[in-house]
Amino acid sequence: MKTKFFYITLFSILLFQMGCTEPYEIETINYEKVLVVESTITNEMKPQVVKLSRTSTLDNPQILIENNATVTVSGNSGETYSFSQDNETGFYISNQAFSAQPNVAYTLDIQTQDGKSYKSSAVILPSALEMDQVYAERIEDLNDDKDGVQVLVDTEDETGNAKYFRYEYEETYKITAPYPSPFDSEIINYNPSNGTYEVVLTPREPEEICYSTEISTGISQTTTTELNENRVFRFPVRYLSKLDPKLQTRYSILVKQYVQSVEAYTFYKIVKELGSVESLLSQGQPGYVAGNMVSEVNPDEKVLGFFEASSMTSKRIYFNYQDFGLEKPPYFIECEPLLLDYNDNTILDNDADEREVIYTQLTYFDYQVLNLSQLTLYLIVQPECSVCTSFSSNVRPDFWED
Repeated sequence: MKTKFFYITLFSILLFQMGCTEPYEIETINYEKVLVVESTITNEMKPQVVKLSRTSTLDNPQILIENNATVTVSGNSGETYSFSQDNETGFYISNQAFSAQPNVAYTLDIQTQDGKSYKSSAVILPSALEMDQVYAERIEDLNDDKDGVQVLVDTEDETGNAKYFRYEYEETYKITAPYPSPFDSEIINYNPSNGTYEVVLTPREPEEICYSTEISTGISQTTTTELNENRVFRFPVRYLSKLDPKLQTRYSILVKQYVQSVEAYTFYKIVKELGSVESLLSQGQPGYVAGNMVSEVNPDEKVLGFFEASSMTSKRIYFNYQDFGLEKPPYFIECEPLLLDYNDNTILDNDADEREVIYTQLTYFDYQVLNLSQLTLYLIVQPECSVCTSFSSNVRPDFWED
């Protein structure tokens, strides 16, 4: 198979320098299947994660998981943690939960299935820092065309040890189906020759309340190095439009603050400026950003990614749209209940064959029956408007507060 090369000319080389660190250089390259490493171990006691993949071309972007690698994290205090690949995600998960400890230098070692070995430089856990507060405010910013709710963070470190921060969030929102259905429906005795059938309705408890959780994407960072005081003030973590359906009932956000090293901060800042990629795993290959992973056999081999130790703290808040004087946002889709007559089985009246519509919508599109009148009139609606489990979960999270 002929290897496809592409070339990208960089009009300028981006150099970024913070403090006393050396700048990272972005080079123009031909396409290569470069190993991508993405891992942040934290002070949380949990199974830690290492993500391995290969770069793909810009004209055919895809996630190329690196399978069957041997992955270990070692500390200079003597401990070693082995990782195994998860069959579902392809990520490498530590076989035992552990938390990164202060004053321990950690290294990541990788051996790929083709026998190549890679090693990170040693990383040390920065000091943890609690967020002062996470809060939400109503904003109306005509210049940025924003009208909604902004989630903000305040953090201050009087010691001056923490200067580089990265933020992630997990948002959970309650969903109330506007048209809960009291029936399970089933079509039986369908006769294709004349289009007749029976609809069997079985009473059930309507699936009305659900909860969905989504995690943030992208890279969200800030630093205090250019400020007069070591304070993060009103840093915007999440914006929600007043029309966002996630605000329709009740909304919660868990904000995570990671204290970073200057090297990790610099690396991810350059990656973001190269293209605002959502993840190193999904990045095409526009250029090369040197991280802290190297080949143990061939120092000239390019490796993309960064192994990071970061201290994490988190805070959760809840709010409703009424808290900000907003009107109730629209639902996730436009719900259109249809009242259809089983006895209408012709198009000669310049109307749809409603018997056929009932059959089609119940059979192929999982429409839900809301009501039955006169044994022939069916009120039906899209499943997303009736059964919230069609796109969410009815399991109430343990942390949820109403």
